[in-house]
Amino acid sequence: MRRRVMGLGTGLLVCVLLLSDETNAQPATAGGYCKVVPSRADAVDWPSKHAWELFIALNHPAIDENIERGVADCSKPIGTPGTTAVWETWRNASTEVYLADGAEPPDWSDTSLPDAKPGTVPEIHTFELATAADRKRQLSFHDSASRFHPAFSPEDGVFRDVGGFGETRMNRSAYEFIRRQCLYSADGQKRYAKAIEDGKKPPVSFPPDAIEVKAAWLDFEKEKTPTDKQRTYYSAEYEGKKYGLVALHIITKDIPNWFWASFHHVDAPENKFESPDTFGRPTILDGTVWQNYRLGGTQVDFVSPTGSATILSDHYVEFGFQRSSCITCHATAAISSSGRRMPGQPLALCAMNGTVPALDLDLPACKKLIGEYSYFPNSDRLIVERGVPDPHWFETNGKTVFIQTDFVWSIPFRGQPEKAPPPKRCEW
Repeated sequence: MRRRVMGLGTGLLVCVLLLSDETNAQPATAGGYCKVVPSRADAVDWPSKHAWELFIALNHPAIDENIERGVADCSKPIGTPGTTAVWETWRNASTEVYLADGAEPPDWSDTSLPDAKPGTVPEIHTFELATAADRKRQLSFHDSASRFHPAFSPEDGVFRDVGGFGETRMNRSAYEFIRRQCLYSADGQKRYAKAIEDGKKPPVSFPPDAIEVKAAWLDFEKEKTPTDKQRTYYSAEYEGKKYGLVALHIITKDIPNWFWASFHHVDAPENKFESPDTFGRPTILDGTVWQNYRLGGTQVDFVSPTGSATILSDHYVEFGFQRSSCITCHATAAISSSGRRMPGQPLALCAMNGTVPALDLDLPACKKLIGEYSYFPNSDRLIVERGVPDPHWFETNGKTVFIQTDFVWSIPFRGQPEKAPPPKRCEW
C-alpha cells in the first residue's frame, strides 16, 4: 500500500531502526531538495540527530515505483501535498516478499504482486497542534482497535488490543538478501538453519544498508476524526474509506546490533518510558504534515554503561507492555532446522519485567520460560532485569537449536511452507 502526505497534522508514530547507507536511495530526478543525508557515524555519536535525519530521508517524496522503487524525487520538497513517502515504495512483506505459497518472490523492481493503494500527503492547510481537550474527544487507538481493520494489510497493520504489530516493508538491500539466501519461506529457513549447523552457511547477517519498516493505520470514520484533524495525518484512501498513519517502525543496520528510534504523533498518549530528544525536530519539517511528529527515543545497545537494561517502546506498538526493549525483543527472532519456533517476545518481556499481566504472563509462566534461577529464591523479583539475551534461550539440553535472524522478526513470523520445489540454488 502506498500513502501520500495529507496535511500538517499530529498523528503518527515511528519506531525507527536503521541499517544502511541506502536510506535515501540515489535520486533519479533532478532537483535540490534531497539535502538531508544521514551519516552512519551519528547512529552512535548523536542518535537523536541520526533518527531525525532518517525520518526525513524515509518520508521524502518518492518517484513512481513503476519507474523505480525506493528512490527519492529530489525535485519536490518533503511534505509536498499528493506525494508518497520513499518507504511506501518498498516491497510489502506480506504480499510481495513472504508469499502465501512459499514461492520465490520476483525481482525487486517487479510491481505485479498485490499491494494496496499508497498513502499521500494531504493538501496544505493551516493547523494547530492538538490540545488536551482534542485528545479527550478523540477515541484512543486502543479503544478503536477492535473495530479498526484497514483492508490494505489487515494482518499487519491492525492493532487488536495488544502490541507487536505492523504492516511491514523492506528496502532493496534487505529484500535482496532475504531472496538471495532463500529465507522467504518456512522451508527455506529450515534449510538455512540446517546449513548453519552443518557448517555450510554463515550466521544470518544483513548488509549494512538494509532497512525494514512496520506501519499501523487508523480508520478516520470509526475514530470520528474531524475533517480538519484528518489533514494532520499522512493518510491513505481505500475502498471509499480514509485511514491515517499512526505508527511506523523502522529498523536499519547502521551498527552491528542495529539502530532503533521511535517517533510518534504529538497526540499520542504519554509514554513514561520514552527517552529525551537531544536534537529537536528539524526546521525543514515546519509547515508540513510531518511537523506534528516527535521523537520518542532511540536505542543503540542492550544496556546502559551501568549495566541496566535500555528501554525503547511506543504506546501503541507495545501496548500493554510499554516497559520493553526493541533491541532485546528483536534479538530473539530465530529459526531452527526442525521448524520449531522460539517464544521470543515472552522471553524478552519476562526477563525484563518478571511478569507481564497484559500478555497473560504470570509468575509461573515467566518462571517456566526464563527459569527459576532468574529470580531470587521464593520471590517474584528478578535477580537482574535483563537487557542482554540469555544464551540459554537459544539452547535445548545445552545444544544450540535456535538460530538468530539478525534481529529481523519478519523472517520467522511471516515465512510460509513451500507448495512447490524451491529453486536449485536454495538447496544448500
